[in-house]
Amino acid sequence: MGQGQWILEPEHLMELNELDRALEERVAADDEPGMVEALIALGEGVRRLGVEVPEDVAVESDLVLPDTDVSLEEVRQLLRSTSEYYGLIPDSESDLAEGDEESAGL
Repeated sequence: MGQGQWILEPEHLMELNELDRALEERVAADDEPGMVEALIALGEGVRRLGVEVPEDVAVESDLVLPDTDVSLEEVRQLLRSTSEYYGLIPDSESDLAEGDEESAGL
C-alpha cells in the first residue's frame, strides 16, 4: 500500500502464486519475521514482473498488498477475507486470469 500500482499480465500469476504460498506458510507457522520477508519478496515480484502505472493516471486496483509493517494477525485476517481458495494473489486459474491484464496496488 502506498507504493504505487502495477499492471500484471495473467501469465505472471503463476510465479506470484509461489511467493504468495510462501507468505501463507509463514503466517500458518506464526513466523512473523518470515512473513515480512515473504511479503517483501511478493512486493518485489510484483514490481519486477509488472509495468508501473504512472502516478498521474487513476485506475482502480484489483489487488492491494499490505505494507511490510503489518502484523501477523492483520495478514492472517486479510488472508481469511480474500478467499478460501487463494492467498493475497488469486490463483492463475481464477477469474483474475480471465482478463487481458489486471493491476495490483502496492
